[in-house]
Amino acid sequence: MIGMKLSSCTKTSNRTQNRGTGKSRQWVQRMDRLNLGYAGDKAVVRFGRQAVSWGNGLIFNPMDFFNPFNPAAIDTEYKLGEDMLYAQYLFYNGADLQTVAVVRRNAVSGQVEQDESSLAIKYHGIWGAPEFDLMVAEHYAQRVVGVGVSTDFGGAVWRGDLVWTDTRSGSSTSVVAGVSYSWIAGGLNWAGLLEYHYNGFGQPDDEYGAADFLHNPELLRRLARGETFNIGRHYLGASVTVELMPLLNLTPSAFINLTDPSALAQVVLAYDWKQDIQLLGALSVPLGPGGSEYGGIDAGQPGTYFSTGPSLFLQLAWYF
Repeated sequence: MIGMKLSSCTKTSNRTQNRGTGKSRQWVQRMDRLNLGYAGDKAVVRFGRQAVSWGNGLIFNPMDFFNPFNPAAIDTEYKLGEDMLYAQYLFYNGADLQTVAVVRRNAVSGQVEQDESSLAIKYHGIWGAPEFDLMVAEHYAQRVVGVGVSTDFGGAVWRGDLVWTDTRSGSSTSVVAGVSYSWIAGGLNWAGLLEYHYNGFGQPDDEYGAADFLHNPELLRRLARGETFNIGRHYLGASVTVELMPLLNLTPSAFINLTDPSALAQVVLAYDWKQDIQLLGALSVPLGPGGSEYGGIDAGQPGTYFSTGPSLFLQLAWYF
């Protein structure tokens, strides 16, 4: 089957200026999804803008380096895509092989360059109850190797990934390991998640001064590209979801830097108001002393820190 998908299109045009009034207008055009694809019994091929999510982490995900979500993201229904060639082959035992090729231009020269592009292959296999992932990639001229596993044990789901990257300044390893479990208590449905993350690109020993970051260009590159969102090394993520009513879920979460220590506390409320209307709200509060990641990193002036305050998120979504 061959098909084309186009969705979420917003338009603008080139900038124009009225010399008489001095007023100017600028138009922008963006296609959120536009791809041409083929789907058969065992093979899928798509070319164009699309989203791909890899890895077993539910909060932190070092294997997902194609537009990953921020660990504290509230609305994760929609993920930004990239222009790519994607192919998937399905095996009869449930395993599959996926390939992604992303071609990018140099931001300065505007030329397509291999050092700016990505090529990745991932095999998802099944070995009895456990499922595993094997990934190899070349991402921005750096070799990346990933191994992941997930399995059921003791009524819980255990999952984890290990990702090794060969950078210009040496190799780096990132790890995520977590467990999720659901139960019934007090007549309510509960689901809990606990996840540890080691960020191999993070700053060691809580060195968050401006000069310290200049000595860690690999972290700065990944922050700029939106591939990572944390500046430290050791993290713990925890969340619990309770179904207060069949259409109302409450989820308190904490994202903790284990070495600062500092944390981001978050409470999310999701209410399916109507069949096609959902209300989503969240309160996020950073906790920690000055000089810590969530309390505010050093701004270079005595007693001055780059920090964020509490935030409130409200969203009313209508599906049609």
